[in-house]
Amino acid sequence: MHFGFTRDQEAFRGRVREELGAGDIRAELDRLLADTGREPDVRPLYRALGRRRLLAANWPEEYGGQGATLTEASIVAEELARAGVPDTLHVNTVQIVGMFLLHAGSEQLKARYLPAVGEGRSFASVLYTEPEAGSDLAGLRTTAVRDGDDFVISGVKAYNLKSDITDVALCAARTGDPDGRYQGITLFMVAMDAPGVRRETIAGIADEQFHRVVLDEVRVPAADVVGEVGQGWQLLTQALAVERTGLDYSLKAESWYAAVVAGGLEAAELERGGRFGAEVEAARLHTWWVLGQLDRGLDEADTTSAAVAKYVTSELAREVAAWANTLPPSSPPAAATSTLEAAYREAPGLTFSAGTSEMMLQIVAAGEGGGTGAASEAVEDTLTRHLRQAIRTRFASVAARKLGVDAVHGAPAVDGASCPSWPALVEIGAPGFEVPADAGGLGLGLPGSLVVCEELGRAALGGPYRATALTADVVGLCAADGAHEAVLNGLSSGELTVSADAFGAGKPLAAQPADGGWTVSLKAVDGTRAGAHEPDTTHRLLFLETADGVVVALLPTDDVGAHGDVFVPHGCALGRPSPARWPELTARARIRQAAYLLGLAEGAHAAARAHTLRREQFGSVLHDFQGVSFALARAATRVETVRLAVLRAGELADEDRPAARAALDALALAAETAADVTATAVHVCGVRGLTAELPVQRHYRLARTETVRMGAPAGLFREAGRLRLSGGDDLELLTAPTGTP
Repeated sequence: MHFGFTRDQEAFRGRVREELGAGDIRAELDRLLADTGREPDVRPLYRALGRRRLLAANWPEEYGGQGATLTEASIVAEELARAGVPDTLHVNTVQIVGMFLLHAGSEQLKARYLPAVGEGRSFASVLYTEPEAGSDLAGLRTTAVRDGDDFVISGVKAYNLKSDITDVALCAARTGDPDGRYQGITLFMVAMDAPGVRRETIAGIADEQFHRVVLDEVRVPAADVVGEVGQGWQLLTQALAVERTGLDYSLKAESWYAAVVAGGLEAAELERGGRFGAEVEAARLHTWWVLGQLDRGLDEADTTSAAVAKYVTSELAREVAAWANTLPPSSPPAAATSTLEAAYREAPGLTFSAGTSEMMLQIVAAGEGGGTGAASEAVEDTLTRHLRQAIRTRFASVAARKLGVDAVHGAPAVDGASCPSWPALVEIGAPGFEVPADAGGLGLGLPGSLVVCEELGRAALGGPYRATALTADVVGLCAADGAHEAVLNGLSSGELTVSADAFGAGKPLAAQPADGGWTVSLKAVDGTRAGAHEPDTTHRLLFLETADGVVVALLPTDDVGAHGDVFVPHGCALGRPSPARWPELTARARIRQAAYLLGLAEGAHAAARAHTLRREQFGSVLHDFQGVSFALARAATRVETVRLAVLRAGELADEDRPAARAALDALALAAETAADVTATAVHVCGVRGLTAELPVQRHYRLARTETVRMGAPAGLFREAGRLRLSGGDDLELLTAPTGTP
């Protein structure tokens, strides 16, 4: 799957921004800002947007659109939100009612309603919810009884937004057996000024008020049925993916986060600032993943992916609003205060609109794989899919005796070449994945390497792969003239294996000049890891701080000896990478480690889910209990968030685009997630999770050291927070997965 927009799409975004900067649009936005009322009328602004065909960009021109793609329409929606355009009326009118008509309405209905909607001359409500039928929409009681050429609708709809100013509504009513639940539901277009329609306000804490709509024997022509009579439930289910892309929720989270950090953050808040910033960008990737599916047609939207997107984005928006409330009153600038106050009142409703968070977790829990990886792996390109399968097959064939799973007190995995993963990887040429083809490798780049790292973590295996790949990076940075060809050949063949714990120490080792080389002490490095031991690799990669700058050396392990002072000959030096290239080297190493941690979380989650699906307690399998299935579903949403963050960071780095911040985000999110998900896996497995009966204990124990190998998550988030506030590696939020291989 690819991340980012095409040049044409970026140009389209630029044109939209120009349109939104026009005088009439700015005047209406300024009017809304100056309005001190609780719920200003946004219709004049929408009419101005409609005249510029910005309300329904992907609709045909005859309906007030531009004939654009869904992706381009979503770009417009993003820019509307960033410009400060209130979104509720747009979501209801265009994204829900309008799209329903576009895909399921008759030609007569389309011609009757869509031009006025697309041009901002008419607005619509969504009349689904009732006083006794909320999330369980199949329990609706509103009836529609056939009477000649009409239907007579009676019932009460509640908790609708903007229904006081709309002209028409999409109404769900029961036309069949009231006990049929999912059968006999029909959708109608109802004029809001029709006889028998009464609108009332239901006061709520948010700025936008709810409304009750009473339908007292309202006559609706049969021609105003949307779709087929009695087939409304199928249409509702199909269209829910449109509501659950998370686009509006992710934009709220982005807007509220921007309001919080606009005035800077105190040092004590850098960690949370970095964490929420990383989550905001990752949540947006969920949205664009689902939008990419929808852009290929409504029938291709994955229900589980949509549920994950809705859950992640709405929960995050709520958390950002809550975080803003804990900051000192003087932190956000005055201009942002009213935004954040309104956000705090609005946020609780986000987690149950378009389906409660609990409903989303139920969908995730029931999905294939429990919500982890099934959809994204399904669209991997053929080569990646074959690589992943080849690695899994070989790892699955590693005998349990080789892993020592009967011992739970020793190391959960072996770091060196004696790890059973290494021969399996050498067999398929994995050590040469990132080595250029002209240097004897396969030239698959970082994406191929990330598959290896992820599958190593999934199988809870160690080995020298990550350090060996890092060495190939170093050689590439230090030897542009073709030097060290023998090193690259050795890496590609698997004969040269490397350990690189010093890189994870976070800074180069102090090196003292000596005759013909340098002297360094490895005590500080090896003492940082509990139970550290010298891996059985052929070489050790060292980063030395010398008087002339940083030198990278590849020292034969036999020359290391006992921990202490070590002599590094000049002949072992690979070179001096340019300081400008260090961020690239660090980013690639962080992304590989993030992929490994992603695999740890995936492996633990899969093993725990499999156990809870077969283990019976109290007459049911454990997974039937929501306390268990929801815990695993929440874990699955976090795993999927990390997956998108890792894939995005990997693509940026592989294309030589700025990736420092994306790599930081991916590693910090992956480390925190691996720690939490492996702990959850052990917990839901009960006492068996503490023993060699299940593999989750190995994932859990590996997480102890692997989550801090390249820095503790808190420190990584603080670093990311500083980058955001300083504008360093400033990637505007314009990278998005298209969902296509």
